[in-house]
Formats: sequence, C-alpha cells, structure tokens
Amino acid sequence: MNSAEAIPFEAIVEQSVAGIYVIQDDRFVYANSTWAAIAGYAREEVIGMPLSRIVPPDFLDEVRQRVQARLQGDPPSMHFITRGLHRDGHVVLVEVHGSRMDFRGRPAVIGVGVDVTERLHNEAELRRLLAQVQAFSSRTAAKLEAQRSAFAREVQEVLGGMLSNIRTDAARVLHGAQGGELQGLTERLLALTRQTVDAVGQIAAALGPTTDTTPRGHVAQPPHRRLSAREQQVLPLLIKGLSHTEIGARMCISGKTVSTHRSNIFQKLGVRSTAELVLYAVRNDLVP
Repeated sequence: MNSAEAIPFEAIVEQSVAGIYVIQDDRFVYANSTWAAIAGYAREEVIGMPLSRIVPPDFLDEVRQRVQARLQGDPPSMHFITRGLHRDGHVVLVEVHGSRMDFRGRPAVIGVGVDVTERLHNEAELRRLLAQVQAFSSRTAAKLEAQRSAFAREVQEVLGGMLSNIRTDAARVLHGAQGGELQGLTERLLALTRQTVDAVGQIAAALGPTTDTTPRGHVAQPPHRRLSAREQQVLPLLIKGLSHTEIGARMCISGKTVSTHRSNIFQKLGVRSTAELVLYAVRNDLVP
C-alpha cells in the first residue's frame, strides 16, 4: 500500500468506539470525540482541560495518585473503573486502561475508556432482583416445609389415632371370639388395620421435614431403645390406656413419678399425645 492509499491515524482514532485520551501535567493534552462525549463535551473543549473539570471532587486525589503511579512506571499500566463528572453534573462510570508513554518528549499517560454506567446499573439491578427472588424462594420453601410438617402431624395424630383405636377394639373382639367366622373376620380386620397404620406412618414420614441428619453409613437406633428400664415398664401400661393412678398402683410408685416417666417417654419417642404413642407402638410392634 503506497502513501496515497494509507489511512490517516487520526481518522482511525476518531472512529473508535472507545474513548482515547492523553494526560500530561494534570491536563488532557489529547482526546478523541468519543472520550469527550462521555463527559458531554466536544473534542475541542476537552483538549487543555484540567482533570478537575471531569473528575468528581471526592475522587480527584485518587485519580491523580493513579496517574502519578503510571508516570513513575509503578505499575506501568492500570485497568480499573473510575468515576467521571458529566457536563450536566451527574456521575458517569468509566472503565479505563491506561499506561505510560512519551508525548512530545515528556512523560504522559495514554488511556482508553468506555462508558459502563448503564451496564453496571443494569448488573446492580439484576443482582437486586436476583436477591429478591432468592429471598422469596427461601420464604416459600420454608412455608411449604411448615405446611408439610403440619399436614404430616394431622395425618399421624388424627388418622393414625383413629386406626389405632380400631385395632385396639378389634383386638378385644378377637380376644372374646371363640373360633368360627367371627374370629376369621376379626383377624383379617386386624391385619388390614396394621397395614393401613403402616401406610399412614409412611405417608406421614414422607410428608414430614426433608432434612436427614443421620450420618451416612450409620443405622439409627429406634427411639424406644433409648428408654430406661423403668420407662420400658411404664410404656406398655400407657399404651393400654391405664391412668397414672392405675400404673402407679401396679408398679408401687406415685402418680407424680408416673407422670415424669410419661413425659420422658413422649420426649424420647418424639410423640405429643397418647394417640401418637399408640401409633408409634403399632408401627414398631410394641403393642402388648
């Protein structure tokens, strides 16, 4: 390509989508039109303009320190986002990459800048919206978990309690039956009730809290295995529906002591009512 066909360097710089500038002696000694437009000026207005005209006052010292560091070659170049002051007074955010150079025989800083105000504002808004969605998702999950737990308790307490009562009544009928069709029907009723109680327990467990804190590879012991010897003696009597006074008379202990044992049993087994206790006993083959 001969000199007549060469593209002037100035034309290339002026058509750049990035702002290009040169700083020397705390002033802009060169700027293309794109750089000037970022601050709301014409190119001719920026050339010779001091830094203080397009840098916010509270940020001016930091910008001057960065310029001085580049002039000293420590570091030789910098890439960062800075704040600029637009002609109309609002702040613009500019991503710049500057390095040291010699301009007209003296040290200067040449830089390339891009207005990223809208991009950063959009990113900040996106992060804000994402945080809102995450917070809403967490609240929704917590509410759903609470509803699952409440429904599981209802299934276990109400439906499980009713089935346990049916099983208890059927067991009494079976005890009084003397063979024949009645005994066969009662045995089938007992078997069906036990299957239904197990199904209810599985449904309640599936609907309950989803967090599993059991260490991997560890087989958790049934809660009733943690009962003391005395509590294991009280448990079957509670399942039979005996009162504290009746249990105390049989075991030769006070009703207050029976009440204490009952509270400990409920706590260890994770039940809150006699109906839940009976359901637990049926599911774990503890019914006497």
